[in-house]
Amino acid sequence: TSSSSARSYSWTAAFSLDQLSLYSKKTFGEQEEKKKRRQQERIKQIAGGFNHILLLSLNDCSVGLYRVLDHIHRRIPKIVETKKKVRSSSQRVETAILDIEDVRKNVCELEQIESFFNISQMIEQSIAIVKKPTDIK
Repeated sequence: TSSSSARSYSWTAAFSLDQLSLYSKKTFGEQEEKKKRRQQERIKQIAGGFNHILLLSLNDCSVGLYRVLDHIHRRIPKIVETKKKVRSSSQRVETAILDIEDVRKNVCELEQIESFFNISQMIEQSIAIVKKPTDIK
């Protein structure tokens, strides 16, 4: 009986060693697969985060460019209108300056015309005659 129990024990021990070996291989394989899955999940998370950051940065650039373009589209018509008004005003001012210069020249020329000088003297003489007391008796 002791030999049969020893045989039974050795067979059980051998069987359990095979089971342990198989179990350890399974466990090692499962651990490796878990590691690979965790690494793949981390890689996916990192790639997703990178894609998210890239999209945000590209979106920020495009939003910035859109705002610049929108500002240009809103402000340019007003600036063009203001420029037209300034150009029109400067033309009117230039015309007024030329008119003033012409009037000044004409006034200076009027003072130098001899007939106006004669008229001025006649007016002064007439005033002097009117102011002179008349002695009618």
